Amino acid sequence: MKNLNDVLSGVDEVLNSAKHGNFEDVLTKTKSYAEIATKKSAERLEISRKKIELLDSKTKLAKAFEKYGRLQYSAYLGEELDEEAIESALQEIQLQKTRADLLDEEIAQLREAFVEGLSKREARQYTKQEKEEDEIIAEEIAAEDE
Repeated sequence: MKNLNDVLSGVDEVLNSAKHGNFEDVLTKTKSYAEIATKKSAERLEISRKKIELLDSKTKLAKAFEKYGRLQYSAYLGEELDEEAIESALQEIQLQKTRADLLDEEIAQLREAFVEGLSKREARQYTKQEKEEDEIIAEEIAAEDE
């Protein structure tokens, strides 16, 4: 194993042998790549956040449909209806349906913008990974419904 002085001498040799202009280019390129990676990570994170919002909205939508269905069943049984509760359930259904549709559109736009900045190979990998994640989420939702 090399001692610290040997390592430092090796680093000094590399730095001294590199042309000053070349070293600046390397630093500039490294900084540029780091900025691109940071931007792509932020874009990916935003897509994930929107997906979580969409799942939340769909969960609330399902609960609103369930509440509305219970109220309608109560009406079928001849029980007294609370018109405000029915109206509230209908409004919640409309709100969550609209929210889910908007989030679907936002996610599609974000995905498209994200994929445009990738190479073809990276785009294929990303699309494949997204598909797998969507399948996992669908399976989890189906398991919760059972």
